[in-house]
Amino acid sequence: MKVDIEEVSKTKRIFKIEVPADVVTKEFDDAYDNLRKRAKIPGFRPGKAPLSIIEKRYGKDVEADLLKKLIPDYYFEAVKDSGVTPLTLPDIGNVDLKKGGPLTFTASVEIKPKIERVNYEGIELKKEEVEVTDKDVDDRIQEFREYNAQLGVAEDDHILVDGDYVQVDYDGFKEGKPVEGLKREGVLFQIGAGAVAPEVDKKLIGARKGEEVEVHLPEPDYILKIKILEVKTKDLPELNDELAKDIGGYNTLAELRDRLRGDILDDKKETLKAAYKKEIVKRLIEMNPVEAPSILVEKEMKRFLTRTKTYMGKKDEFVPEEEQALRKKYMPFAEEEVKGDLILFAIAENDGIIAAEGEIEEEIKLMARRGNQDVQVVRRSLESMDRGLEGLKTKIIVDKVLKLIMDRAKWT
Repeated sequence: MKVDIEEVSKTKRIFKIEVPADVVTKEFDDAYDNLRKRAKIPGFRPGKAPLSIIEKRYGKDVEADLLKKLIPDYYFEAVKDSGVTPLTLPDIGNVDLKKGGPLTFTASVEIKPKIERVNYEGIELKKEEVEVTDKDVDDRIQEFREYNAQLGVAEDDHILVDGDYVQVDYDGFKEGKPVEGLKREGVLFQIGAGAVAPEVDKKLIGARKGEEVEVHLPEPDYILKIKILEVKTKDLPELNDELAKDIGGYNTLAELRDRLRGDILDDKKETLKAAYKKEIVKRLIEMNPVEAPSILVEKEMKRFLTRTKTYMGKKDEFVPEEEQALRKKYMPFAEEEVKGDLILFAIAENDGIIAAEGEIEEEIKLMARRGNQDVQVVRRSLESMDRGLEGLKTKIIVDKVLKLIMDRAKWT
């Protein structure tokens, strides 16, 4: 086999592959020998039909079968020998197959860029400490009270305030024309909870049941017409030992506060770690320029769109204008996410960093403790999820890489 590889970019290769003529000839001969034994040709006994007739009748089918066999076999052999890591299935082109001659074809493929060495020594980071205050604990308990509150229908003359629940019908318009997919009826949400655009929250505060309001959304330049159907307010549970029992089976409010203090400390550590990661990835990209493969950027963008749709409670797909606006705004973040992952995993590969079975088990136990769940329940949940355990392994590897970088950072 003869292979030439054209480097189109750091993330794209074109394989120009030639399968030797003797291999192609043998494949043709074997195929026609088998056909001659099995083919039923009028006027000839099985196995006695002339080759010329077999070729005329079955030639195109034989060529198609040979291509299905030879192209994948020789493409994967060429990729294996090249040492590159394809990210997509190849785009096959320029296929030339003739009996008695070689098979030639090209295979265009996007690849994972190879990062031989990553410079991560001496990244400057600002050291910060985390602490848990009584107010932090009070705020967390208040969240539980809010979550366990009962909703009651407000009086008709109740003026909407931050924290109220409102049920609405709404429709979206652009340049006076309805926007497809933006009409909803009976939508319930809490004002100020981030479930809707800030402009909507702001416009609804001060309104009453039965009123209609119009809101201009600058991105992607829509007008929302909102009809207020009903207003609901919260009835919070009393702050006492009974609340502690209802929340998690704790005997006293003091016992609940102690548990929450530990949970909040863990949360703050995770938040600080995320902030460190963001700064580290930013510096790594600056110090180690790398090209982000478009296929990985698109996958990251699709994950973002899915998360955004879930967060918005949106069941239908984004209309083209919505998706275009989101892509324009967040595509740079998707590219940065991909570049960061490539560099972090290059460090892991170069330094032999893996997720050991014991580390995976400890992480599962930690998840169980934080969620107040049985360890086996958490494990089965991860195993049932798409890439659940793989995602956990990825987290462990990234955490270990970040620790390695922070151990060698310059702290200020």
